[in-house]
Amino acid sequence: MNTYRPEEDFLAPPVSLTFTPPAPEPGKSVTLTATLTNTTRIVLRGTVLYLAVDDTGEQDSLGSLAPGRSVTRTWRTRLADDAEGRIVLTAHALFDVHRHGSDCTRATTTVLLPYRSLSGAFDNAGIASDDALTVANFDGSNSSLSTEALASVGLTPGATVTYDDVPFTWPDTLPGSPGSKDNVISFGQSVLLSGSGSRLSFLGTSTWGEGRGDGKVVYADGTEQAFSVAVPDWYGASSSAAVVLPYRHVASGRDDNPVSLFTFGVDLAAGKELRSVVLPKVSDGIQSGAPALHIFAMTLTTSTATTTSN
Repeated sequence: MNTYRPEEDFLAPPVSLTFTPPAPEPGKSVTLTATLTNTTRIVLRGTVLYLAVDDTGEQDSLGSLAPGRSVTRTWRTRLADDAEGRIVLTAHALFDVHRHGSDCTRATTTVLLPYRSLSGAFDNAGIASDDALTVANFDGSNSSLSTEALASVGLTPGATVTYDDVPFTWPDTLPGSPGSKDNVISFGQSVLLSGSGSRLSFLGTSTWGEGRGDGKVVYADGTEQAFSVAVPDWYGASSSAAVVLPYRHVASGRDDNPVSLFTFGVDLAAGKELRSVVLPKVSDGIQSGAPALHIFAMTLTTSTATTTSN
């Protein structure tokens, strides 16, 4: 029988992971399927396979797995009713390779569920006070918006402001506190909506150039409406800006060049109930030198009222 030789390179056997349905929903079931194939020349003993959704899962003892053999296991679980955002699915196999040693192999994939609100999707801290610059990184190079500069134009936590006849609620976050994300970097996240309206408007800005991308509105009847955005860079006092701030932070301190925030959006089909909006796909995150679109607030305008989200 072949035995493990510590002087040889040991390539962990592969484990694959799939799931159904392809677009899981909160409160509904998802099934994980994992296949472990022993591509080594030794018997994998005491093999255990773990399947998990985030931090919740189950384990299955597989015993010994001979060279060339594969084994498949499935696990069905129900997602929480309030599940949102990134959900990590994992298949993790642990096995003994000899009497005194073990090894493991793992496969993961990420599912992006709809967020229940825009603020639930916040993934970036972009605002810092003048005496605590290091708590925020708006553009990947440690620049940020100033709490004090924002307050000078009425943008205080939770404040309602009106630009282009559209009211927005500024994020009600406390800069510098743990977990104080205050904007979402737009990369195709889905945010749930309800009601109907004439226009969906956003308040935001771009870093490292113009933020261009395509999004879509999804109506309750399943139809979709695509839209595109092209949001200017934040640096400078733009003539098309909704509001201009007198200065910003950079890594070395205060930069007295102004920066701009903008409104943008999409006109909606009259009278149709909404289900969600897929934010424009501009980037996968922030990176110095690469354009990214930041969204702070959105508002659904109707003929008689407005619904704001932060």
